[in-house]
Amino acid sequence: MKGMTTLEPTSSRTMNRKEIANLIEARISEAGVESLKNQYQSSGSINYLIIDNLLPTGLANSISDSFPRESNLKLLNARQEKKYVGVEFAPEQKVIEECIYSFQENTLLKLFSSICSIQDIEGDPELYAGGISSMSNSCFLNPHIDNSHDRLRTKYRRLNLLYYVSRGWETLDGGQLVIYPNGIKNTPIEIDSLFNRLVVMRTDNKSLHGVKEVNSKVNRRKTISNYYFSKTSPTNEKYYNSTSFRGFPGETKKDIILRLNAFARTTIKSATGNFIGKYISTGYHRKEDHGEK
Repeated sequence: MKGMTTLEPTSSRTMNRKEIANLIEARISEAGVESLKNQYQSSGSINYLIIDNLLPTGLANSISDSFPRESNLKLLNARQEKKYVGVEFAPEQKVIEECIYSFQENTLLKLFSSICSIQDIEGDPELYAGGISSMSNSCFLNPHIDNSHDRLRTKYRRLNLLYYVSRGWETLDGGQLVIYPNGIKNTPIEIDSLFNRLVVMRTDNKSLHGVKEVNSKVNRRKTISNYYFSKTSPTNEKYYNSTSFRGFPGETKKDIILRLNAFARTTIKSATGNFIGKYISTGYHRKEDHGEK
């Protein structure tokens, strides 16, 4: 969506999550709730919407500048992915934490509930598989369907909110979000990870998506991630799946291995209920409540 939020922070102090949420609410109002609702509903079987210039430029720059070095983040480096992630932040990175949790303020939960027509969405204080990610040269994320639930499998994953703060990012830098509404063999939708852009995407058992390899040798793809959950199933039926990866087109052998791996993990986790999530969690998350202090 075009347009620019004109309200800038009035001091050098770190804005808190409520203030940031108010700015996001103002930008949504500027873009138009009905316009965003129409964008989301008409986008296809894997619904998504885009809001550009989400926050005042100065604040977005501050968030970008506060991103931790990749050496201070957790590296996920496997056949299906290479990226750096984090859910804990140093005091000088407080603005990142406040930005993450701004999306979990009730005002924004209600707005996105209305825009995406999901009545009972909730935020996730644990940031299970959320938080931040950093992707530099050669990083990627194979096509996949997200884990269907929260850590304890009490709620369904419904929306993925991705806020990009990579200053100066261009199409040639790669790292596009790719969405496959018609399956892995068909042409995907590609969304550039442009600075100060928010992408909200439907997440269910058919929402196949990934991230193309990053080409830039000087820039990082910096993302602030939130998931919204609900107790109601998006299909109105009970289901469970572990994160299920696929190969990119042309990665035939890799695709077979990843699909077998996904089948095995889903089978084991289905049989063990929330035991693995509760006692042997394989996903990263915050270990305690981090409400605003």
